[in-house]
Amino acid sequence: MYYRLNPNYALRGWKGMNWVLVRRPENETLLLSRPMFQALILCDGQTDLSEVQLGPQLWSALGQCQAEGYICPCETASPLEASQYYQYYENRFVRRVFWSITGRCNFLCRHCYMDAPDGRLGELSTEEALRLIDEIAACGILRLDLTGGEPLIRRDFWQLVDRILSHKMVIGQIYSNGWLLNESVLDELERRNLRPEFSISFDGAQGWHDWMRGVPGAEQAALRAMALCRQRGFPVSASMCIHRGNLSALPATIQALGEIGVEDLSIANVDETELWLRHSEGNSLSWTEYIDAMLPYIDWYYQAGRPIPQLEIGGIVRLQQDQPAQPIFRCYCGTESCLDNYLCGAVRWSCYITPEGRLLPCMPMTASPRQEVFPKVQEIGLRQGLSDSYYMQFVDSRIKDLLAVNSECAACEYRYHCGGGCRAIALTTGSQDLMGCDRQMCAFWKQGYADRINAAIQTAREKYETQK
Repeated sequence: MYYRLNPNYALRGWKGMNWVLVRRPENETLLLSRPMFQALILCDGQTDLSEVQLGPQLWSALGQCQAEGYICPCETASPLEASQYYQYYENRFVRRVFWSITGRCNFLCRHCYMDAPDGRLGELSTEEALRLIDEIAACGILRLDLTGGEPLIRRDFWQLVDRILSHKMVIGQIYSNGWLLNESVLDELERRNLRPEFSISFDGAQGWHDWMRGVPGAEQAALRAMALCRQRGFPVSASMCIHRGNLSALPATIQALGEIGVEDLSIANVDETELWLRHSEGNSLSWTEYIDAMLPYIDWYYQAGRPIPQLEIGGIVRLQQDQPAQPIFRCYCGTESCLDNYLCGAVRWSCYITPEGRLLPCMPMTASPRQEVFPKVQEIGLRQGLSDSYYMQFVDSRIKDLLAVNSECAACEYRYHCGGGCRAIALTTGSQDLMGCDRQMCAFWKQGYADRINAAIQTAREKYETQK
């Protein structure tokens, strides 16, 4: 009697996460118990289980695996596909890699992290990029999200896509300005059985998107690209950088996106990069000005009849048509028990690779010259980068490590609520110290914004209940 894994499953393991079942083609992961893992190891299509002494626990696990659809019986020996057998990776588990495949762009954005019009961070050659993809696969990474600059500007874009797919990795999202997104691009994706989500920047109707992106016609190009994705059945989301100038255009922007069928709009304050401060023309908003401007939109969302399925106001609230409002600002328990929390939870599951191949915790850190303390993949290899490097020292850092070197945070009455704030903001503003103070969070907690946001959300939740 033989059992084999069904073709859409594979067994994997990483440091600290040894027993994992991966479901393809989505590459979703399921943590396994020891008995289920042991049972699945035997389901290789070549082990005759009638000749194996299985205890009750393993027989029970085997039955559960069959009931869940992970395995099927086969009358004769039938080996698995090579990639289905158990593979163990000598590095930590990373759910996804966010990769800027180029630093070049066809736009002249006023706020770019990497001064993309000038290509300050360049891009890897085709050969280097292909080697990096192979390294990413060799670390067991299951998902790649592609951005730039503008990713579609690379002439070898499809060569990179095909190498990614050859390793059975998923391309989950493509971040684009939409200018080069056309029927041909979607045809090529469909030909490869790919349907990634396109995340397209849209910084406001009434001419504000053109102003922000520095190219006449950028607004119409973005709207056209989003409409095309909807027509072709590709998921699409939009992201908007809010500033003093386009605040009044927000309702019209949401209406325009809703009419196209965009289901998800994320709003964020413009990060104060040097480029933005030089070219904002007085439109920059401080963090507290941004919150003050956005708070009324929690009530507005319900008064306007919830015009878009999901509206996420960065650092404040997530508003949804079918769920009550949820706060999304970082907040710890308020006691010493938070000291063992990681400085940044997000980087435990993902990482960012710059156009020049540098391994960073997140994209905003490219706006700081201090990013150079982090390693380049070409110099140390991705496996070492994800195992033993300055990058991993940061990933493993806890709140207690920050408080040990930051006396101002250590003395603050809000330290067990704030946890030190965001390291990218600390690195890219003020003293530009990775373990310095996040002044946005200083203002947020000391000026009572957490209570104000929670009060506004409570009012919104009550409206949600009455409008259901």
